[in-house]
Amino acid sequence: MNDAKALLDFLQYLLSQDTWARWVVCVLLAVVLWLLWHLLRLVFRYVWRSLRSAWRFAFVWSWRRLAVVFVLGTLLWAFSSPLIDLIQEVEQRYLTPVYLEDYTQLSEAHQTALFEEELRRHTDPYEHTVVVQRTREMAEKIASIPLAIYEAAYLECGLKPFEMRSDGVAAGWIQFTRKGLSGLTHRGRPVTFDDVLRACQQRDIVFMMDLTEQYLLRKYEQAGYRPLHNTIDLYLALFAPAFIGASHQQVVYAGLENPSYYKNAGLDGWYVVRTTDGRQQIFNKRSARDGQITVWEIYLALEAKKRRLFAAYLR
Repeated sequence: MNDAKALLDFLQYLLSQDTWARWVVCVLLAVVLWLLWHLLRLVFRYVWRSLRSAWRFAFVWSWRRLAVVFVLGTLLWAFSSPLIDLIQEVEQRYLTPVYLEDYTQLSEAHQTALFEEELRRHTDPYEHTVVVQRTREMAEKIASIPLAIYEAAYLECGLKPFEMRSDGVAAGWIQFTRKGLSGLTHRGRPVTFDDVLRACQQRDIVFMMDLTEQYLLRKYEQAGYRPLHNTIDLYLALFAPAFIGASHQQVVYAGLENPSYYKNAGLDGWYVVRTTDGRQQIFNKRSARDGQITVWEIYLALEAKKRRLFAAYLR
């Protein structure tokens, strides 16, 4: 939109020149329009021929063509899993590589500022101010830091306070579930999942932050009032407090039929590979999913997403 406006403003400027300069501009514009007309004719002719060929291929079938398509489709189906692995390998190794060593030199304040800048993309100025202020207040109340809260929220909702999962399982800043809302109240009455959905639809940021603070304080209490400066500890306090401080190999969710595993299946299949230059590259593949989500995999998921966010701002 801004580019189009700039182009129109420039065109108006050219057409506002003195008589002879304006005549030259008009002649040049006529040449450009003439060339564009011929270019459009060529494009239209090419598209028309392509559509005719596609129509003949799609709707003029022979038994031989049907058999070829059937065999190719069956082969793709049979090898779909290795194909997905290959695509993920190419994407993660060459197109969007992520390393554990990336951005470790950034200060806590710098990282927090980057998350708050990303938050700005999904909120208006008032909502942004409320989230930033309330996040700092919450961090103090649960012996944590704003960065840890932002990282957990970024993994859960992409820093979109009013995000609603397409399957209707969770919604809001830290993706409240029906079960997770048990015991939470607002203005003296129990909070329902419909209340959260309504807050998302109406963009009620104060309600969302009130509910988040109440939820975090309850989890902090259940964690024995342990300091939650570490992001992984905060994440575990939110969703699996029994495993705070556990080893990296501790299984948090297990069982392909387990609803808790199913809702968090995207945290399975994370691992690192040491490259030839000694760096630790983070990977996630469907073939690496074994039905068990460990603390280490949750940590890698958090770190990979954070580093990709930083790359968007710092490269």
